[in-house]
Amino acid sequence: MNILFVTNKNVYPLIGGIERITYAVAEALRNIYGMHCYSLYTQENVLGQTTEGVFEGKVCLSEKDQVEQIAAYIKGNAINVVIAQGSDARVNQLMPQLKEAANQCHGVKLLFVYHTMPSFELKPIDADVLWHRLVKGKNKSAACKQALIQILTMVLPSVAKKMVAGKYQMPYNNSDKVVLLSDNYIQLYDQFVNGEPNHYAVIHNMLSFPMEELSRKDKQKEVILVARLEERAKRVKTALQIWKKACPPDWHLYIVGDGEDMNYYKHFAQTLQLQNVSFEGIQNPLSYYERASIFMMTSAYEGWPMTLMEAQQCGCVPIAFDSYSAVHDIIDSGKNGVIIPEGDIDGYARALQALMNNPEELQRLSDNARKDCMRYSRENIAKQWKTLLENL
Repeated sequence: MNILFVTNKNVYPLIGGIERITYAVAEALRNIYGMHCYSLYTQENVLGQTTEGVFEGKVCLSEKDQVEQIAAYIKGNAINVVIAQGSDARVNQLMPQLKEAANQCHGVKLLFVYHTMPSFELKPIDADVLWHRLVKGKNKSAACKQALIQILTMVLPSVAKKMVAGKYQMPYNNSDKVVLLSDNYIQLYDQFVNGEPNHYAVIHNMLSFPMEELSRKDKQKEVILVARLEERAKRVKTALQIWKKACPPDWHLYIVGDGEDMNYYKHFAQTLQLQNVSFEGIQNPLSYYERASIFMMTSAYEGWPMTLMEAQQCGCVPIAFDSYSAVHDIIDSGKNGVIIPEGDIDGYARALQALMNNPEELQRLSDNARKDCMRYSRENIAKQWKTLLENL
């Protein structure tokens, strides 16, 4: 079977979660089942780097004659299934062209994978951060649109919902199936499309790191946050506020990642006079996971966060807000991590302090995390993908 993965940026695992899971799924299908994987993307990633050895071919889509380009690539490589890795606006908007190209190639199926929590657009962003984007941000038009949706969500929620409904309807109409990351997301997606139950499939994300690459290093008094530094989703400002309340002087917080709100966060950390915080930029997070004892997640929403499972793989105990339903699929609170009621910043700080002050409890949670996350091994999730692909 020949599979074409469609992404916004050319696949390089350090860019973000969608790129990381695309790499992992393609590698698993190739190595376990001998499938042939190809890559089509709409723009080069910011690092200018790519992944070698997983894809047998890759192409960057130009702006002109896109249907003809896609159809030629599908025919030239005898593609059986196209997997559009959605939630990124560029891929979502490309669905009609992908569908038209697939229709020109007999028997080709088109899957749309939605890589975040449906209805996330209606989640508010911190007003101070939003104002910073409007005044100093690089994409002021996007900030204005977000401000409009945020206002409408508060005063006219039905209008706000209609504004974003097309982002869900178009991929639904132009796909053979919509693949979601959690069973709980079917209802959230379907509120926008009122679709058919058999048009949905659910496959969780798989573990990022091959187990043979992991080592059991001694844990340090380190806490990490690995994320795209973007406030509406990740709420790193909240993480810094929690750290101000909770951190003892002998522990250190490492923030790994980059994004449009990086400068705001650095300024905010200075405002809080935080001394034991480091902004590391884009890095391979593996060594951080292996050293750190605790993983912080303060996100307002996620799809199926790779970082939670990556932390668990490395025995780095995750603590997260109960802000999206899939968190319960990954964390069994009190067994392999800790879930905090949404918005309870003081409770989060107390739980973080309790973990830092109880090495025996940290070790118990760490051991359970390593064991429990194997439910989402590459072998298990790849088997689900194989079943779905063969039954289209």
